[in-house]
Amino acid sequence: MSLPASSRALRPALARLFTSSSAATAPADPPSTSKRPQARRQALGQYNIRYLEDFNFDDATSLGYLRLEKIRESQELVRKVALDREVLAAQRKPFNPPTGPLRITSTIDLSDPTSPHHVKRVLVAPVTALPLEGSSAVHRLKLLAGPRWTPGRPGQSEAEPEQGEGKDGWVKIAEERFPDARMNRKSVSDMLQRLVQAANDEASPLPATVPLDPRHLLARQRKKRQRAVLRRAEALNGRNEVIGGVKGFPAEWLSRPQE
Repeated sequence: MSLPASSRALRPALARLFTSSSAATAPADPPSTSKRPQARRQALGQYNIRYLEDFNFDDATSLGYLRLEKIRESQELVRKVALDREVLAAQRKPFNPPTGPLRITSTIDLSDPTSPHHVKRVLVAPVTALPLEGSSAVHRLKLLAGPRWTPGRPGQSEAEPEQGEGKDGWVKIAEERFPDARMNRKSVSDMLQRLVQAANDEASPLPATVPLDPRHLLARQRKKRQRAVLRRAEALNGRNEVIGGVKGFPAEWLSRPQE
């Protein structure tokens, strides 16, 4: 029995398809290595600075885009306030200013809920409101507080002596080391309590006759470049002696030879 003529004509093609050496199943030839660098150059050519278009000053600068980003953040904050207006109004409480002399303040940044300033606590207290026993304890507290004590209320008027509750100055203690706000609040309270206990200790090795050193006020005011406040801070620093190359070293601290 013989195959038809059409089948005999297709036999060579079928043999080429089903054989192991068929071109259909054979792996493709690897690309020529000589073309790879050229293809890479063509792919990177669009990033070449020589092929960039000239800047026609028709777009904002980098600083302009940063400014636009800040504006978008402000608009987003206003949008959140408008959407949550009813919720905020339901949680509204009247503000009653504290009557006690001690203040513990906090900072809330509505634009950044993850800001580390949210857990920071700052304690501000007048020295006259602390349970100190006598003038020697008051002076010893100022010495122990160091740069945390100021003659005026901490801030712009820290170098201006006050009358009334601030006649002995103010103490400011800040804490932000702990991840929880209550822990920082407890820390500043404990530090103030330890200061008061050390100041009331009559057996303290720190004598109450040591003069105060207000040079930390001068350093802060020089950094802020406030000339008017700097002059007042310099007036508080009455020790202008230069002993042994150290400016402000009190001469009364030097031991005198016995006669």
